[in-house]
Amino acid sequence: MDYFKNRVKNKIKKYQEQKLDEILFKIQFHGSSKTELEQKMKQLDHDDTKIAKDILYHSQMVDIWIGNEKKLRKQMDENN
Repeated sequence: MDYFKNRVKNKIKKYQEQKLDEILFKIQFHGSSKTELEQKMKQLDHDDTKIAKDILYHSQMVDIWIGNEKKLRKQMDENN
């Protein structure tokens, strides 16, 4: 029984690590996209509403994925 239990735990741990990598990639992607758009906005003479909306979107996505990262890390701590 312990073999089965350990095998399931290892599969869960591997899955959670994979999901954590995906989450960290998404945080990095949205963060860098936001930074790039902010720099582009500074270079423009006028305000561009589309760029402003995109900046807001990427900012919201960073917040969402950071929340997801915290939840997953908490689950990972509970499983150990």
